Formats: sequence, C-alpha cells, structure tokens
Amino acid sequence: MPFIDDIDVELPRRIFLKQAITLASGLAVALYLPSGLTATEPKAPMPAGEFEPNAWVRVLPDGTVKLVVHKHDSGTGTHTALAACVAEELDVNPMTVQVISPENPFFEAYIHPVWKVYSTGGSTSVSLEYDRLRMAGATARVLLMTAAAQQWNVSLDSCTTEDGRVLHTASRRSLGYGELAGLAAQLSPPAKVTLKDPTQFRYIGKLRHKRDAAAKVCGRFKYSIDVVLPQMLVAVIQRTPVIGSTVLKVDSSAALQVPGVRKVIAIPGRPDVLGGNQAGVAVLADHYWAAHQGRELLNVQWSESPLAGFDSDQLATAQAAAIDDKAAQRVSAMAAGDVAAQWPIAAKLLEADYRMPYKVQNPLEPVCITAQVVDNAITYWGGVQVPSSALEAAQTVCEIAKDKVTINEMVSGGSFGAREAKYWLFEVAYLAQQAKVPVKLMNSREDEMRALFMHPATLHRAKGALDAQGQLTALQLNAVSPASPEQWEPGYFERPDHMDYSTTEAITAWDFAYRPANLDLAWVKHESNVPSGWYRSVSFIPNVFAVESFMDELAHGAGQDPLAFRLANMHDRPRHVAVLKSAAERAGWGQPLPQDTALGIATNQGYTSFIAVVARLSKKDGVIKVDKLTCVVDCGLAVSPGGVEEQIYGGLMWGLGHALFDRMDIKQGRVVQSNFHDYRVTRMSDMPAVDILVLDGEPGKPGGVGELGSPSVAPAIANALFSLTGVRQRSTPLTLG
Repeated sequence: MPFIDDIDVELPRRIFLKQAITLASGLAVALYLPSGLTATEPKAPMPAGEFEPNAWVRVLPDGTVKLVVHKHDSGTGTHTALAACVAEELDVNPMTVQVISPENPFFEAYIHPVWKVYSTGGSTSVSLEYDRLRMAGATARVLLMTAAAQQWNVSLDSCTTEDGRVLHTASRRSLGYGELAGLAAQLSPPAKVTLKDPTQFRYIGKLRHKRDAAAKVCGRFKYSIDVVLPQMLVAVIQRTPVIGSTVLKVDSSAALQVPGVRKVIAIPGRPDVLGGNQAGVAVLADHYWAAHQGRELLNVQWSESPLAGFDSDQLATAQAAAIDDKAAQRVSAMAAGDVAAQWPIAAKLLEADYRMPYKVQNPLEPVCITAQVVDNAITYWGGVQVPSSALEAAQTVCEIAKDKVTINEMVSGGSFGAREAKYWLFEVAYLAQQAKVPVKLMNSREDEMRALFMHPATLHRAKGALDAQGQLTALQLNAVSPASPEQWEPGYFERPDHMDYSTTEAITAWDFAYRPANLDLAWVKHESNVPSGWYRSVSFIPNVFAVESFMDELAHGAGQDPLAFRLANMHDRPRHVAVLKSAAERAGWGQPLPQDTALGIATNQGYTSFIAVVARLSKKDGVIKVDKLTCVVDCGLAVSPGGVEEQIYGGLMWGLGHALFDRMDIKQGRVVQSNFHDYRVTRMSDMPAVDILVLDGEPGKPGGVGELGSPSVAPAIANALFSLTGVRQRSTPLTLG
C-alpha cells in the first residue's frame, strides 16, 4: 500500500475481484435491498471466492470478518454505530472486526435512499440504514448457519451462533465463520430472515466507546495528511481575494526559486458549476513549507469583480426589503387559517426581526485531499464525504468516466459541512491532471476560513397576535436566506411546492412544534451571490433561533410562563412534550433561584429526534456567564449511547459558539477574518457545566443526533439573558454584559 504504515483501505473492485479468484474460499453477502428492505436472490449463485461489491459483510477463510461501512466518518462515530447494526445480527463484536470502505463507492446499494446521490450528511446515516444493515448481518448469519447445518447434516433450527462461530449445542460441535466461508459462498441468500428481538441485543444500545479511540489518542491513527505516494507533490492555492475575480497574470519567478518548489499552475474558476471552485494559483512543492513559502512570493494580478463592493453589514437591510418586495420569491413552508384577519382584532401584536451573520465551519482538520490521474483514471485518498462530488469533479474537470474513479476513503478530523463542499475536489482533480504526478492539496486555517463556502447570513421577521386571554391566535414568520446549493434540491423551483427544504428546516409541517389556529411560515429567497455551503444543522440554526426567541417574547407578552406557553401551543406531540418537561425539571424550572441567576428554555425537533435545552446564566460584578446547559434528548433508539452523548455534547459546544462568538464579515467582497485570533470559537474554558439525559422514546427506531444538539442553545441563552437583564437581544453573537 502506498501509505505510511498500515492504513486499511480496500483495493479497487476490479483488482479485488481478480485476486479473490485466487483465494482459497471466501464469503461475501450480496444483498439487493430496495425500498422494501427485502432480500432477493442474485441473478446467479456466486462461485466460492468471488463476490459482488454490494455487500456489507466479508468473511475470509482465515476467520477475518470485515464490515463495509459506506458512510463517511468525520469523527462522529458513524463507523462504530453502522458496524454495530451489522455486527449485532452477525453475532460478532463490532469493536474488534475490521471496518472497511466500499471497493466501489458508486455501487447502487450505497446511494442515499432519499437524496439519490452518494453522500453522508443530514444526520441520516444511522436512521436510514439501520434496518437494511441489520438485514445484511442477519442474512450472512443464516448463510453461515446453513453451511454448518449441511456439513453436520443437522437441522438449521438446531444451530446457533456466538462470537463468530456456529454452534451445535446437542453435539457440542462448533465451526468458525472462516471455516464455513467457502461453503456459505455457494448458497443462495434466503428470501426472508428474522431479525433479533431487541431484548437479545448485545451491542446495539449498549456501546459506550468509539472504534479506534485509542489509536487517535496515541497518534497512531492515520488521516489525510499522512498519505504519502511516490513522486507526490504538495499543493497550496492562492485563491481569489475578491469573490468572482479571475487571474489576469502570474509572475512565479520568485516562487520557483524556493528550494523544493516544482510547479506553479493557474487554476481556472468554474462558475458554470454550482459549488465549483473560484479561480486561483497553485504552488506545488516537495513539502508543505516550501509550497507555503512559494505562495508568499507569488505576484498575481486579478481582474475586477462584480462583488468588489459587497459589504455583509449592509445585507440585513437588503434582506428586510425582500420581505416586502412583490417580485421576491416567497414560498410557503406551512400555513393554516388566515393570519391577516387576526392582526386587526388582536389584543396585542408583537413583531421582531432576528439576525445571524455569516459563519465558517472550521473543522479541526482543514481540507486535505490527494489525487492521482493515470491513464485517464483518477484515484482519490482522503476524507471524501460526498463521493458524488468527487465523481462530478472527475467527470467535469478531467473528463474521466465513472468506472475509472476510485476513492480510498479515510476518516476525517471533523467536517461540520466543510467536506460537503466540492471546490477542493475540483481543484485537486485539475492539479493532478496537469501535474501528471500525485498531488496532495492542503488548506491552512487561513485558506479554510477564506474559501467562501460558508453558512449564509439570515434575517427572520416574526409577527404574532395574542387575544385578551393571552392565547396565541396567529403566528407569521418570514425566513430570508439564499437557496441552498441546488445540486441537493435539483429543480426545486420547478416543483409544485417550489420548496428548497434545506432552508426551511424546523418551520415545516413535520418539524414545527406549534399549532396556532392561524399560521403563515415562509421562506423568502434572497441571493447575495456570495457562494454559500453546508453547515452543521444548516437552516435549523437560524430558524430555531427566531422561533424559540419569539415564542419567549410571546409568552412574556401574554404574561405566561415560557414553558407553559410552549406546552399550551403543542398538540399531539407527546415525545416533544416529554423532553421539554424533563429538561425543565432537571434544570430546576419554577424553583427559587439565587439572586442574579436566570433560566432560559428552547426546543426543536429534527431528524426524527427531539431536544430541549435549558440555559442557566448568572451575573456577578457586572459580568454575565453561562453556568450550565441542561439538555434532554429523545432520539428513539440510541444505537451507540456513548456516541450519542458525545454528539450532543459537541452540538451544545457548537451551539454555544453560534450564541456567543461565531461571526464572519465580508468587506468590499473580501473575507475579513483569517484565523482564530479574529474569528473567536468556543474553547474548553468557555464550556459551562453540562447535564445530558437521553430518553428511550421509540426503542425500535433510531433518529438522527449529529446536528440535533446545537440549534436550541442560542435561543435558550438569549431567553435567559432577557430574564436576567430585561433586555431582548435578537442578533448573534449575543453580548454578555
């Protein structure tokens, strides 16, 4: 393998199949599981030692068990949770078997069942794959048991399994999975298998730790930066300083004098491709420091840009004007009754605007990706969260066919949406083709922060009506933001509902918590032409901030307790009510508080999961601090409880950043901030005490948690701030006096 030490990346399928024929015997389970999640027999029985790459299980003659996980793990524990789903039914320990990436990432079975692309995201991996991965493990187990039963000439019902072995208790015989692989590979998968009863689970719902934790702590785990290939060059890119400008002229003479610098290559922008890269100039060298030094010596002349005058401070004014602009695209997300009829007869009307600025993802590991183009085929090494984007880059930039694209997928050190962008895949594909040697593209923190594909700034205008008894009679919300990258919602404006669902999270019928008789929730499409990208929790963040802040304002206007007001406006949402009540009780809601101490509450549903957060703030010597966050979660079945708690904790930290620190500014078309010295992020010293409770709300069905934890934090803190100070803050970052 062309890596330092022993990174476990599977060979491409075409090579693997050739080698598989020479193996003694092996078993792979091929499953055809469309929407019905039922297994059907392959077109022809698979010969011993040969298999198709639509399986999640590999059993080799030496007893090695490999589980294929077709989703990217960015440190979130995806490999641990998905491997557990297969391993539980296969009766092997998910923490000791090998977890590998697909030999062919573009096989039909690995496509996202909702988005219809090859991707990881949206907190969907466990919730959508749970059933069919369990089915994969159960099918493999039945095949192995059948092979043993045939060899022993006993009934299948008399056999069982345990820790990678088939047992026949009556005769005290047993065979390891490896010993049965050859025979099992010749059997046809059963048309139907029975899954375990949850009371029999040994791993699902019981795991407390992630795979590879020790290797990561000790520094043995390999990331994209550890990739080493013969003749490989390291590339850094000087990207356009002003959005939309292009390269006019490059003087690279000084850069090429730096020892180790080998090439300077201008990269054309791809504005014709949604999410495509901006123009830039790359310096390729033997190592990163030489490339970095060479880049500092480049003399690049850039063209004028139509966005040279863009200023993010002026954006809110334009967004507010879009609400009243008859020509603006206003799309209904949820509606009931007639809100306009309620305004004249309301006992009290409340209106408020809520704003959030641009934010950047800032994962711990900046983007790092290696690519090589040989004989009109491309191979990638790195944390590729969206294989479809790598494929698009290969096809668009290099004109390479789908069957000539190989991805050696690796765990990445964070994403938060950054690795769902595609600009860096376009860049590395172009450089690898032009350089004709392997190229490792590395972003510095400054590169990462100025790469433009950040979370967009938003404005929300809320209006509510209360009757004389303090009942909420009408609620209106206009959420102003640009459209999400259209490749995820192709042709959305040609659909009957005209909806871009990535902009309306938390304000649609399936995830909006409240049901007043008159309701008008809408998305107002407003484009600034600043490239935007994915961000952990996406539109849940600004939408929940606006909704939960305004619900507090309405409760105050009605003279009611904020918790009671929320519960009064929820209907037929027992799981949601349960997390709210539980979080409030654990935080001491309604109990006497010390002087200069206040609580604020907020809640949201997302990814078929529910969460409530209570923030406890205190004031001492004029300084306000967040003392504690109490959080109760109902994510249905927690496949990996330890991983769920870690994800929620990380989400709370992420949400604290939204509330108090995150802000990206653009002046004259240029990103202002460059690193953590001027873009403040949450630090360990900022974290308050945290109390997390995970409820078992729906034991048979897991929900998503990766993005669940953050949206409610900012409004909970804002609501506590109002309770403490009497001043309502409607824009983030919030100010602690």
